[in-house]
Amino acid sequence: MRIAGGKWRGRILKAPAGDAVRPTQDRVREALFSMLMHEVRGARFLDLFAGAGGVGLEALSRGAEECTFVEIAPRHLAILRANVAALAADALCRLVRADAFAWPDAFAGTPFDIAFADPPYELGAERGCAGLLKSLAARNVVREGGLFIAEMKSGLSPADSPGWELCRDRVYGQTRLAVYKRGA
Repeated sequence: MRIAGGKWRGRILKAPAGDAVRPTQDRVREALFSMLMHEVRGARFLDLFAGAGGVGLEALSRGAEECTFVEIAPRHLAILRANVAALAADALCRLVRADAFAWPDAFAGTPFDIAFADPPYELGAERGCAGLLKSLAARNVVREGGLFIAEMKSGLSPADSPGWELCRDRVYGQTRLAVYKRGA
């Protein structure tokens, strides 16, 4: 896994061995950041189900102001910590060990401009993202006018959620990206 663009372009990131983590493919990350190119610079970014941190670190590389990574697995957090250290990005990052579905329910802080969630496909299929969208709005985790991007299996349909407008829905092979904008 490598950073595809920005100041750390070409830098290789560590990823956990095995299939416990499914890093977002390079071409999907490229497509995602092509969609976000005008929003990511200066943004407060939230990477839920962060794994090794590829998406959040890509956001920082492309000009995000800061990133909070939420990951529950200690082994994945250790690799994420190593990736952050290798890029000397400690000052830009906050790592949180928590269940990414539950974490927004206890959030109290400055809202994020962009949130990204890539739950393990089986868990995402089982739980969906409607509840997550509801929590992100109810607890003001994502600001009004902010974006939420859900990565899921291509066969799943994007959730419908009051207060969120589905702006883009793209399929890249086995992966679907659903981009939502939070309304007032």
